[in-house]
Amino acid sequence: MSNELTVSENPGAAGAGSVTGEGLTTGAEQAGFASLPAGTGRKAEIDRIMSTDIDRYYAEGLDREYAQILEAEQSGINPDSVNPTRPMDADQSRNALCSSEAGRRLVSDWDSLGGFRTHLANVQRSAAEIVRSLGGNREQRVFMEHFDRDIPEPARLAVYAEIAAGPSLYVAPAAPAEISQFKATPAGGQLVAEWGSDAAEMVAILRARAKRLNASMTADDAHEFWFWLDEQAPATAAAIFRKLAR
Repeated sequence: MSNELTVSENPGAAGAGSVTGEGLTTGAEQAGFASLPAGTGRKAEIDRIMSTDIDRYYAEGLDREYAQILEAEQSGINPDSVNPTRPMDADQSRNALCSSEAGRRLVSDWDSLGGFRTHLANVQRSAAEIVRSLGGNREQRVFMEHFDRDIPEPARLAVYAEIAAGPSLYVAPAAPAEISQFKATPAGGQLVAEWGSDAAEMVAILRARAKRLNASMTADDAHEFWFWLDEQAPATAAAIFRKLAR
């Protein structure tokens, strides 16, 4: 959902070591959306290696770095032409996450629960599906920037952890009063109509996920996250709830 998960086209963000936020130097890298390296000097150096030592060029992953530099250049010409949700390389994402204590805990948890790469790829895919549903590249970048800027890092990482965990295998269907409460919100009204007879199960899944999210955050971080979500446009909130209910 941010530069913690995807490649940012911000040419100045290289080496920022932050966690998320497309176009920001503070968030996106940890979650697996990478920042692009910048500088004509580095491009010239890779050009030289590509011309003189092609084995080194591929062995050191310089082909990927070169592609990022070219993407940064294209972004400088037309930012809207660059894919905001291109996933960050797993090793880069691991290094970025490990720049904070909360990130190191998440990496350790994912390593012990089937493998960091598997969980990262799942989160990157799910986050990208949410973001891409919000409009074109510009709308996607704006959403990711706000996500990174407005939500504390521990809350962002808790969201990634919850996405990786997936929904519970079984939840008791939501009671009619719980469905009515969710339906009273703009996003909830849209989703209850969309889900039809599955609404009781979907609402129950969302409530279970919300409970786990609250348990994994401090009270202040949880407040910041839910306040941010409440402020989103109904279509944006619906996109997030839709993904979390599956």
